[in-house]
Amino acid sequence: MKSRHTPDSLQDVLTAKSGKLAKIQQKAGQLQVINQFLTTELIPGSEEYCRVANLRQGVLVIEVASGVWKTRLMQLSQSILMQMQQSISPALHSVELVVNPELFNDKPAEPKPNSRKISAETAEHLTALAQSAPPELAATLTRLAKLSKR
Repeated sequence: MKSRHTPDSLQDVLTAKSGKLAKIQQKAGQLQVINQFLTTELIPGSEEYCRVANLRQGVLVIEVASGVWKTRLMQLSQSILMQMQQSISPALHSVELVVNPELFNDKPAEPKPNSRKISAETAEHLTALAQSAPPELAATLTRLAKLSKR
């Protein structure tokens, strides 16, 4: 008989020092350190407008909120690269700036409460219609008619 493979425990997967999850955790930690260094040491006050998006094959990818920030960071890119090479990773060889305004929009607007009102006359019509409707539809129409009282 074939033996069944028992799945690894979640605790073992999360604490493993090797494997895909460990690599993802390591890279996320590295990006977080680089992002903190960028926004606090190199460009104070920029945490709302730029962030480190990726680090691949020696290229540091930074997302910025607008073309203005991209231009500003392009002027500083050589300085940023040199300081990152000295402090974080000597393997860096270039900085790529990407404009991504979607990530930096303000919080999505909260949905506005429905300002439409159901008149008393409409509520009467809905109640009358509910009397001759199937039970499920009747319950829905009755609930809708009760909204006129709010």
